[in-house]
Amino acid sequence: MRIDDMGREASMDKVPKRIASLAASNTEILFALGLGDRIVVVIKSCDYPEEAKEKERIGGFADPDLNKIIALKTDLILAFSSLQKSLVTKLEERGQTVFWLYPHTVSDILESFDRIGEITGSSVAAQQLRKEVEKRIETVEAKTKNIPEQERPTVFRAMGCDPFGTVGGDSFQTDVFRIAGARNIFSDTKEDYFQLDLDTLLKLDPDIIVACSYHEEETRRRMKDQKGWQDSTAIKMGRMIVFPGDLICRPGPRIAQTIEQLAKEFHPELF
Repeated sequence: MRIDDMGREASMDKVPKRIASLAASNTEILFALGLGDRIVVVIKSCDYPEEAKEKERIGGFADPDLNKIIALKTDLILAFSSLQKSLVTKLEERGQTVFWLYPHTVSDILESFDRIGEITGSSVAAQQLRKEVEKRIETVEAKTKNIPEQERPTVFRAMGCDPFGTVGGDSFQTDVFRIAGARNIFSDTKEDYFQLDLDTLLKLDPDIIVACSYHEEETRRRMKDQKGWQDSTAIKMGRMIVFPGDLICRPGPRIAQTIEQLAKEFHPELF
């Protein structure tokens, strides 16, 4: 379990007491494990739970202040996603211990609880967290797993409109949609994130558009007004789901809540 998603083993002489979190999802996991007091620094997007907002911040997801991290004498740095791979290299060249996670499925997310639990000496808490989250997910999946493929609504995960961006089969969000009883229209595309043109989207014509925003009505209006979208089934039928970004974009402890809410949207008759 001490192996990170780059295949490297985390070798530590002692339980880390000063942790830097470079991703909101990892921050949420640490707090869920009762380790909030060990977090010495986070990035700007770490806003959950409320206590995370009180932590010192060192910049954004793509550009954290590495010098400040080192000056704070952290003994463990948790990094995330392909965008931070170069940061991992830079930090390790300066003698820092970095554990990099990049889950591509819901099972990977659950396993990340165990991994972080083990390297922080909190395996018991991690096992309990995993059990609680897993139980909620299994309750949903018990109702959706037998839905025939042809009866599952197709979903387009809108991530930007100029240009259009979305997630493919390598994104954990594709697995989230599957468990919730739907199908990412780009589930066969072996990428986590990519851009596409409007013609491709209209040709596939998804049943539902899922977007993330903290301003639901404004986002719905913007999607309806997007040039060319008026011909899509989802827009015509008003089948647009707007989710808070801190839920759908984070592979953390609240993944069960995300799946539950999406399942209710996709299959209200079952929930």
